Amino acid sequence: MNAKINTLLHLLWAAAVASLLFMHFSRTQAGSSASSDLSTSMPDAPKIVFVNADTLLNNYEYMNQKQEEFAKREEKADAELKARGRALEREFAAAQEKVQKGLLAPNQVAAEEQRLIQKQQALMADQERITKQLLEEGKQLQEELNKAIKDLLADIRREKGYDYILSYGPGTGVLMVNDSLDITQIVLERLNKKEEKKVN
Repeated sequence: MNAKINTLLHLLWAAAVASLLFMHFSRTQAGSSASSDLSTSMPDAPKIVFVNADTLLNNYEYMNQKQEEFAKREEKADAELKARGRALEREFAAAQEKVQKGLLAPNQVAAEEQRLIQKQQALMADQERITKQLLEEGKQLQEELNKAIKDLLADIRREKGYDYILSYGPGTGVLMVNDSLDITQIVLERLNKKEEKKVN
């Protein structure tokens, strides 16, 4: 009787172990197939590169030339307006001296005062007009720069299949980069060659 009970207990124990082993291996295979399915369904990592904004702006030859020309026009306009302002100040001083010495009749004083006020107003109007004109030129220059860079980056992104092209530099929000992802020199070469073709 005891032998039968022992045999029965051994059989139950073996069945329990077999059941546990079956459940364990079933779960492992299911887990591996699930992880396999997960890995195959995951999309490829995005292709990301960056351009160093400072290097690009400092070495884009055509735009540097344009900015130098613009800066010279600004300096010239500023110098001309200042020269006119100084000349007008001298005229005011000379008229005041004549009035103090009694060299001008009352009607002449009024006429001189009116003439100088008109010259001052004309100078202020020219200053405002030239400032607006220079601001507009600066804005157009910036828009031209942005368009040239964006158009070229769009071409490069299509050609190379990049998902993102980031701008790296002070104030861009990108803190650290991997230098192997830097395409600044490629962009610069193509920008400068493009402008050389236009000139030639």
